Amino acid sequence: MFNVTLIGTFHSEYGLCNSDELYKILEDIKPEVIFHELPTHLSEFCYSEKFDILCNNKLTQKQLIALMPLEMKCIKRYKQNYDIKIAPIDIDTIQKDEEINYMLEAFSNDENYINIEYEQKALTKQEGFYFLNSNKYLELEKKKELLEKDILESDNHKNSLQNIYKRFQTEQHDKRENAMIQNIYNYSRGNPYKQAVFLIGAGHLKTIMIKIDEYRTPSKIQLNWTMYNNE
Repeated sequence: MFNVTLIGTFHSEYGLCNSDELYKILEDIKPEVIFHELPTHLSEFCYSEKFDILCNNKLTQKQLIALMPLEMKCIKRYKQNYDIKIAPIDIDTIQKDEEINYMLEAFSNDENYINIEYEQKALTKQEGFYFLNSNKYLELEKKKELLEKDILESDNHKNSLQNIYKRFQTEQHDKRENAMIQNIYNYSRGNPYKQAVFLIGAGHLKTIMIKIDEYRTPSKIQLNWTMYNNE
């Protein structure tokens, strides 16, 4: 009981990283519950009949497919064919502001950083979820993290940028990841299941796996975590 498979995803369709491939993974795992990286109020709206009617009235099918995150497309399709529960576990945090955009622009202007992101995109396109959930992906994320710190250190405004970086990491990573893990355990205490999946942006995998390991001991309920494509 309480088996949870962690699956790193990419929110946009790209080569083999697409809703059809994710659907195949779900069919293989056969989850009863899908923990989704969305706040409750957004999930209730996005998976409602009202949302579907609104989209059908405002958008063509092609436009809707282009705009909808691949996870949502997959989950909507899966829900039509299987009896599942969708559990939104994310929280609202700060949106990107001018300071954060300036910091991210500093990363995207660095040639070495661009090369790593290019390699990630190429492998995501070629290998899809196999790559996104591999040690190779985690290694490239680690290289990006080290580069980010070097870039900030070399910037003329390094002190202010480092403060922005810490705020971004705290709000967009630590705060959200801790809340998502806590919400999964809270849900599990009152809703027994045998198999669930946790769909999370692959950029969170490295830190959220650490947090999951740290959370195992103090929790009263024990979840059996599995990493998809665990090598």
